[in-house]
Amino acid sequence: MSSKNIKRVALVGLGSIGRRHLRLLKAIRPEIDVIVVRSGHGRSWPEETLSTESVSSIEEAIEKNIDAAIISSPAPYHVQQAIQFLKARVPLLIEKPLSHNMDDIQELKDLSDKIRVPIMVGYVLRHSMDVRCFHEMATKQAVGRTIGVLIECGSYLPDWRPEQDYRMAASASKDLGGGVLLELSHELDYANWLFGPFQSVEATLLNSGTLEIDVEDTANLILTSESGSTISIHLDFCRPDAIRQCTLEGSEGRLAWDGIAHSVRLQHESGETGFWPFTIERDAMFREQLRHFLSCIEEGDLPKVTLDDGIAVMTLIEAARRSNRENAAVQL
Repeated sequence: MSSKNIKRVALVGLGSIGRRHLRLLKAIRPEIDVIVVRSGHGRSWPEETLSTESVSSIEEAIEKNIDAAIISSPAPYHVQQAIQFLKARVPLLIEKPLSHNMDDIQELKDLSDKIRVPIMVGYVLRHSMDVRCFHEMATKQAVGRTIGVLIECGSYLPDWRPEQDYRMAASASKDLGGGVLLELSHELDYANWLFGPFQSVEATLLNSGTLEIDVEDTANLILTSESGSTISIHLDFCRPDAIRQCTLEGSEGRLAWDGIAHSVRLQHESGETGFWPFTIERDAMFREQLRHFLSCIEEGDLPKVTLDDGIAVMTLIEAARRSNRENAAVQL
């Protein structure tokens, strides 16, 4: 792929993640003009002053001769917006999750195979040093063959964005693609990355009734990998004591990642131990993701999180929903 100097980027949506992308992109590459695409329904934000201009449609943004686009609108709009940009051959960073269901995803996939411009999905944990350390050690079988894995991610939704009523946010709305399966799908992505592909999933989705929302606030999944190991995943956003961990039980010991303490710990049956703490400020992995996205366009680097990766997560989510409805394991 030939190199290309990026001059203009379209940014769709100014929710919390859209504002973060805008702020960090201008900090990394202040010479890039950012064209913000807004629906006209959202409130004004201070970060909008960092943009070059605002337009009301993707068509208008494309007419500005943009070199790339970042889609950070609510999940139900991602696929159709991505299709619009792809038809104009615009490289894309699509925020996670790829969508809220499987509608039109095959059309997006077929178009991407035809157009062949860089497409990334925003599973930003893959750009974090502690997760990459854990991945490297798990891949090298530092504690032997994987026998079982426990993944936990829990927090309290009202604390996510104190500046707004959480009940009005996309995270809490079925129509806008909320619920823990979609909102906390980072865990599903790195489970696929580390331990997939999977053969089956058995899932239970619950609404505790404690948050006054119309989506599931708790999900429990049991995945069976092709190698025969079992991966248990617990997700929720109704607990005040936040947790984000992955514990791998191997044939020769235990390997654990703590996503809040940003550390990796090893306990080997031989008595060997290891502990690797990382000092990571919150914007670091988002900044690295943006740099990588720009390099995919300008230098021809291959995306670390591909459209196929995003589709794999959505396939898993749809199977989990079906399992919950049918109260049975679903083959993948």
